[in-house]
Order: sequence, then C-alpha cells, then structure tokens
Amino acid sequence: MKTVEHIINNNGLLRINLSNLSDNYIFLSKFVKPSRVASVLKSNCYGLGLEKVAKKLLGLGCKDFFLTSFEEAFALKKITSKGNVILLNGIIGQSEKEIYDIFKSKIIPVINSFNELKKFYEFSKKFNINQKITLHFDTGINRIGIGQHEKKEVINFCKKKKINIFCVMSHLISSDEIESKYNMIQKTKFEEIIKFFPESLHSLSNSNAILNFKQFNYSLVRSGGCIFGTTNHLKIKNVIEFFGRVLQIRTLDKDHEGFGYNATFQSYQRKNIAILGVGYADGLPRILSNNSNAFFKKKKLPIIGSISMDYTIIDISSLNNNELKVGDWVELIGNNISLEEVSSRAGTISYEILNSVGNRVKKSYID
Repeated sequence: MKTVEHIINNNGLLRINLSNLSDNYIFLSKFVKPSRVASVLKSNCYGLGLEKVAKKLLGLGCKDFFLTSFEEAFALKKITSKGNVILLNGIIGQSEKEIYDIFKSKIIPVINSFNELKKFYEFSKKFNINQKITLHFDTGINRIGIGQHEKKEVINFCKKKKINIFCVMSHLISSDEIESKYNMIQKTKFEEIIKFFPESLHSLSNSNAILNFKQFNYSLVRSGGCIFGTTNHLKIKNVIEFFGRVLQIRTLDKDHEGFGYNATFQSYQRKNIAILGVGYADGLPRILSNNSNAFFKKKKLPIIGSISMDYTIIDISSLNNNELKVGDWVELIGNNISLEEVSSRAGTISYEILNSVGNRVKKSYID
C-alpha cells in the first residue's frame, strides 16, 4: 500500500525522453573535450527521477555525479559502486554515524568552510580512512563555500595534513551573461587557487558556462539542467513533455461570463472549454493563468481563468466537435511549447519549472 507521501496525480504525466538525454550528453562530451562532463542530479534529478536517469548516464560513460542530499547520495551509490558520488553539502549537519557512512561508502564530501575541513580531518583520523574530498571556494557568488578570508588557511592546512583532494571547484555568478565582468574576475580568483592543487580536478563551469565560455572548462564541467533541455541551444534537445488529462468538456453559453477563481477571464461569447486535472500543485505556475497555451494535435488552446491547485481551464472552441474527448492528454510543455518559453512566460527560470513539475505527476520514460 502506498503511503500518502508516495501518492501521485494520475491526471498529470511527465514524459522523459532518455534518447534525447543521451544525445545531449554525447554532444556536451564532445564539445568540452578534453574536459569531462559531470552530471548534477540533485533534487531527485530535477524531478525527473534519479534512478532511471543515473543508469542511463552511467551507460553513456558518465562517472562523476553531484548531489545535495545525504539520502540521494546513498541511493546513487547503490546504483554505482565505481562512479564518483560528490555530496555538495558535505558533512554539514550530519551525525557521526552519517559521516562514518559517507566515509565507508566512499562518497566524496564537498568542504565549504575551514571549520568543516578541520571537522572532516578529525573524523578521518578517528575512522582511520584516507577519504577524498572536494574543496569548494566561493569566488564571488557569496553563497555557500570557503570564503576568501579562509583561502590561505585552507590551502596550508590541506598541504600540511596531506589531505586527499579529488577536486577544487567554484560556482559562477553570471554564467548566462556573456558580457558580465564578474565571470573574468571569478576566473582569475579561481586560477590563483588551483595552482596550489595541480594534481586535482578543477571545476568552474556550470551548464551555461559550458556553452558560453569554453576557456572556463578546465578538467571537469558540471552539467545540471543543460542535459535535460533547460538551455536554449541548437544542439540541445528537449527532454521533457508535460501533459494534463481532460476531466470534463463543457459548452457554455453567453450567460457564463466568468471563468475560474475571481473571474480573471470573462467572455460573453459561447465557448467550449475543457477542464484539465492538473494545476499549480503539479508545477504549472499560477502566473500562467490567461498567459499560456496548451496544445492538442499541434493546435493552440489558450489557458483561461486562474489556474487552481488541481485544475486548469482551456478554451477548445477552435477544435471541431468531438475532436477532443474526456481522457485525452493535452500538452502543456513539450514539442509545441518549450520549457524555455513556459518559464519565460512565468517570469522564472526553466530549472524552477522542471523541479516543480516532477514532484507529483506520474512519470513515463521513452528511449
């Protein structure tokens, strides 16, 4: 019996094209040579399902994976004993038992501060395990990471204690802005650091940087949403399609002028409408109310009225009678309306849409 946490909305469908995923990974691998491509699979692989996607990438030769949660890191280790599983949040907030499990399973923690580095070293001595780590230096995003004021102490400590450094990484603040001055400032800071770790992997490029700044690639690039189609690039293929199932079809005469909560869409014309069994709880942003389209057989069907938690109204007046039926699937993201377009209409980034959609609806994989 399924628990409440595992119940999904069968009226929503996220279809994931593993063949297109393969093509994207192969393109990126060739594009960045001689660097190698690591896959960022955090948040249940951006909602696409960790196990299926990871197995596909492993089959393509990917051997480096970045995750944020302790649980997901262990789930991935069960799939691959040989791949490098890198835990972005390191040992922050972990119990002694969890830290021991990280060491024992050879999960590579990312160290984000000098205090965390010293704590790691104490446990390595206690467990008598020479564990690899990744050092994450903050070169300007001012988020998580080793601050510039700690840089010298961290470098000296690693050299003195002969700590096994697998990778040195940083994160760009403006990789999607080619003209931003911050990119070169961060690159300069990063190169001042990595000269002290010549034997380690060096990683600065995330998805946008891979395509925008080839000189930033170093020995390891980190592809997050890029391989899943979040980037608008001629060689990057769409990986996801999001559908809503038709629950009801109605014909409304001119007396039914208001549609949805607060009657945000009004019409005094006769209309044919369909009610889809998905809403903002399934990742369809409420801001798309009266601001996006669904598609059926490549025909555009406007979303009308406010998107509610579980339902969305679409105008099907342009379709022939009985062309659309109860139970049919209507495209909300896919080949007719891209993830990039939907996120632009919603005033957000494609990563947010991708993560939100995958949480509740059922998933189908095609290859």
